[in-house]
Amino acid sequence: MNTAGLSTDQAPPLAVPLSFYALVPVAMIAGGALLLVDGGVLLLTSWLPRTIALVHVATIGVLLAVMFGSLYQMVPVVAGARVPAIHLSFAVLAGLAVGGGALVVGLWTGNPAMLRVATFTLAGAIVLFVAPVSLALARARGGETLFGMRIAMGSLIALATLGLRLLWGHASGDMPLARAIMLVAHVDLALVGWVGGLITAVSWQVVPMFYLTESFPTRRAKIIAWVLLGSVVGVFLAAMFGGSLLLVIATALPGAVVVFVVQPVTLGLMIRGRRRRRRDPTLQFWWLALATAPLVLASALATWLGEWAPSTLLLGWLAIFGFAGATVHGMLTRIIPFLVWFHRFASLAGIADVPPMKRLLPDGQVRVQLVAHAATLVVGALAIALQRDLLARITGALIGITGVLLGAALVSVLWRARPTS
Repeated sequence: MNTAGLSTDQAPPLAVPLSFYALVPVAMIAGGALLLVDGGVLLLTSWLPRTIALVHVATIGVLLAVMFGSLYQMVPVVAGARVPAIHLSFAVLAGLAVGGGALVVGLWTGNPAMLRVATFTLAGAIVLFVAPVSLALARARGGETLFGMRIAMGSLIALATLGLRLLWGHASGDMPLARAIMLVAHVDLALVGWVGGLITAVSWQVVPMFYLTESFPTRRAKIIAWVLLGSVVGVFLAAMFGGSLLLVIATALPGAVVVFVVQPVTLGLMIRGRRRRRRDPTLQFWWLALATAPLVLASALATWLGEWAPSTLLLGWLAIFGFAGATVHGMLTRIIPFLVWFHRFASLAGIADVPPMKRLLPDGQVRVQLVAHAATLVVGALAIALQRDLLARITGALIGITGVLLGAALVSVLWRARPTS
């Protein structure tokens, strides 16, 4: 691992990122249970409130939790700028858990009171996160990774603005007239700007660091970042100022191409040419994500052309559980042992006998998680494509199992790193 250039002395307390990561297996188990109960009904249309609820179990409980926790860690360590009022992170976590739970219950049961609670709670959590982290990003000095983080943060603000307005429409009955356009823009900003943009920017730092590859080409990173910025700004302005649905989709397309094609191809070539050839199961999570990325764009184009009914749901599944899910799952199996080892043993290195990082989460355990995630991805895609209730319920069970395995990995790392005297 190459940690040169990192400000490890700026790292927040271990409890900050780990508390967000601990929410992830809980959300996965809950989402799996919901799919197991309702099965193929949730695959009928992406407009069904219960389907929207299930999507937000994943986007808030898994992706948002991981990305918030990771930014609290990466902004000070990578960008060298401390996040002020770091203790507010626990209020943010509580807001995500309560607000996300209220959103799911409100959509699932049709309870507008729960949706109002979700609106205000999620808005408060996002403000408490965005304000200090944006201040730290503004103070930081750095290269393309920092630029990409700023674009992702802007995308989060934009998608939250649209998403909270749509949520208030569900809660109050005052749905905006341009609902369809705002919804498409919300999805585009979430998948391309926020999730895709942050994964893209972070990968420029973590892939060379953890896997000893060559650095990401600087000129290509700049092109990707500027194209992504143009798409994010274009989508938001089109949605806010009466642009057509076609304009929203067209402005999102360049960003989608660089995130789901240009970036994965470049990373794949970097990984293939890396100096260290040892098979690493955490790296295979990256291969799974990179292989899925072009399929996300293909399903998005199929949705746009309207030639295949299940394409919208397949787009969401491939983007959330495939591209983004495989990336964050794989990185958690690498980042959690690193963070725990760093906080528990780094100060003792050279003074006392400390265990190697790999011992905290053995490769065999990670491979089981990889197989579970890949199997769930394939079965879920088949369930959507074939519209089979049984496959949908099996997918729900597999999501729950994958969540249990991830939770067990987190607990086992902490157990193996416990003080022995």
